[in-house]
Amino acid sequence: MDQKVEYLKSMGVDVETAVSNMIDIETYNEMLDDFYNGLDEEVSKIEAFKNSGDMPNYAILVHAMKSNARSFGFMKLGEISYEHEMKSKAGDINYVNEHYNEFLNAVSETKRIIENYKSI
Repeated sequence: MDQKVEYLKSMGVDVETAVSNMIDIETYNEMLDDFYNGLDEEVSKIEAFKNSGDMPNYAILVHAMKSNARSFGFMKLGEISYEHEMKSKAGDINYVNEHYNEFLNAVSETKRIIENYKSI
């Protein structure tokens, strides 16, 4: 288990905070599976709101993404989601569109980290 935790730390994941959020590593692993399995569907909903210009609902979903990412220690995805949340709440659709690939890249990176973590 230590090797897996060390891997997360090496990837910039705040694993101590994340595990304490989830009570223990076993719960963290179970909840992480749920988070991972729901990512594609959540991103698809986020993208639909972005494409339709629905910033209020976009803000709600990126807020949830921010909270979930931070809960699991994925601070980069959390920070990018936070920026999108703040800009979409302000109605700044240009920012959302211009920085959407950055959000998608952070999601992809998070998925890769989780996949590698689970394979150790």
